[in-house]
Amino acid sequence: MDQTYLSSFKSWLITKSYSPSTVRNYLADINHYLLNTTDDIFSPQSVSHYLATINEDLNKNRHLSSLSKFFQFAMDQHLITVNPLKKAQKPFSPTPQNIIDDYQSFLVKKHFSQVTIKNYLNDIQQFIDWLKSNQIAS
Repeated sequence: MDQTYLSSFKSWLITKSYSPSTVRNYLADINHYLLNTTDDIFSPQSVSHYLATINEDLNKNRHLSSLSKFFQFAMDQHLITVNPLKKAQKPFSPTPQNIIDDYQSFLVKKHFSQVTIKNYLNDIQQFIDWLKSNQIAS
């Protein structure tokens, strides 16, 4: 059944004109999700568990983006009516880097240009560095 989802998801991505490398990355990430999910793949509990497992992964944002796109596909195909990612419990991310990563994900989701995202993140990092150098933040 999972392979059917992957095949349908691939076709959906191609019809949306995603590049071959993007399609390949999305499929790899969703395959990773499917292999690490034992329960209903569309349940918020399964998503919460998966989010906890990738919380420290350097590619966490890419995995989240792929998962978001997969659930968008599932909603588009009427497989689900509610995006389980929105109902899932997100791991707490207190570090400055995790906050920056979350902000980057938000900017990508809102379709900001790569240059704008780079500039915003650079400004935030400079501010954090300034706080650290002035012993305002630890």
